[in-house]
Amino acid sequence: MSQKVFLVGLPGAGKTTLGIQLADHLGIPFVDLDLEIEKHAKQSIRSIFSEKSEAYFRRLENRKLNDVIKELPTFVMATGGGTPCFFDNMKVMNAEGKTIFINTSIDKIKRRLQQDTVRPLMQTKTLEDLLEKREKQYLQADKTVTTKQGLFELFKKNSS
Repeated sequence: MSQKVFLVGLPGAGKTTLGIQLADHLGIPFVDLDLEIEKHAKQSIRSIFSEKSEAYFRRLENRKLNDVIKELPTFVMATGGGTPCFFDNMKVMNAEGKTIFINTSIDKIKRRLQQDTVRPLMQTKTLEDLLEKREKQYLQADKTVTTKQGLFELFKKNSS
């Protein structure tokens, strides 16, 4: 059975960590959309933002999202924090598979990101700003979870 799972949420919410664990649990490939973009562009997201522009990055992100959807019949994908907010990405993800909003508290994310100087938007925006701008799109996900247990509950094997 083909299955496509898209994890959305703020930077630092745990999408990659939980995505790897969920993909392993389900026995399907894991895709980190940001890493796919970096491989394709042969440069870091941070340098794409600074050398080209956020708009250029968002076009690349949209293209790679659609490429992965076409190329792989099944996967768990950790999207970038802004992926659902540009073009028709959230609509596409909802149509193509199951979308799950990893709704991690801002306090927990701040503790995780204290030493993070890599994320481009974290240099200019606060998590509160990002959540205010993005929450409407995140809430369009099929499900919202706040814990690993909540996420795994969505994928329990039916015993029938």
